[in-house]
Amino acid sequence: MGLRWQESFLSMSSLSGLIAIRRYSVQQSHVPLPEVISTLRRISPDDAYHDYDVAVLLDGLVEKKPIHLEDDTAFFRDALSALIEETKPWWLKLSPSGRERVRTALSGNEAQCFEAAGLFSESPSRETREWWDALSQKVRSADDAKKLKQGRRAEELTINYENERLSSLGISGRARWVALDDNSAGYDVQSFDKGVVEPIAKLIEVKSSARQPREIFLTRNEWTNAVERAPHYFFHIWLFPEEELIELRPDDIKANIPEDQGSGEWQIARLPLQLLTS
Repeated sequence: MGLRWQESFLSMSSLSGLIAIRRYSVQQSHVPLPEVISTLRRISPDDAYHDYDVAVLLDGLVEKKPIHLEDDTAFFRDALSALIEETKPWWLKLSPSGRERVRTALSGNEAQCFEAAGLFSESPSRETREWWDALSQKVRSADDAKKLKQGRRAEELTINYENERLSSLGISGRARWVALDDNSAGYDVQSFDKGVVEPIAKLIEVKSSARQPREIFLTRNEWTNAVERAPHYFFHIWLFPEEELIELRPDDIKANIPEDQGSGEWQIARLPLQLLTS
């Protein structure tokens, strides 16, 4: 959906037109929609100039809840939920950061709709708080799903890379996708390296990075596994969208691992790749 249509959908003119249609239709449910609009334009000065072209489209998207017509703020909240789901505006990703971050990103028309829904009230109602929480959770869930998909793709790339490497080394074994069967094993892929007599295990923790600046996140448990299983433990870091591999050993990372102080213990470390590969 183009930006112009998004702006038309999220406007007071179109939402007010939808409210007018719904209110009239509650009392005159047998009247066809084109006739409803024609009547509103003719007999109601307040409703004559709404954007009914878009309002008709909205009528098919926003759930019909006549009881909400007595409460415009509830209606606007429901309408905004449906329209945000339909248009996926770019500022949707800001919602987990709080209302003010969203407010600063809205156009004038969009901000009017949010105000009409009471979503920027200084004393938000329970319904308003739940609306924002639901919006944020939807974004987080979508982000989690995207990260999972990217992570699985990185693991697949490691499987393919290792199988090609094993073939080039003349090793008959194949890499095993451990994370698919047991994500508590402490590594994602088990491969092999050449040993003195026979192949030896190569354990790989797979990471990926798709944002700038390039970075990875390492948990304390992942680092503990890496240290305990060195020198057989490796990190595969895949850069997206290039699908470029950086392979590191624990020794390449240890200088950037945080230290516990006092009674505090670190749990997750953010590691800029620039520091790890310099």
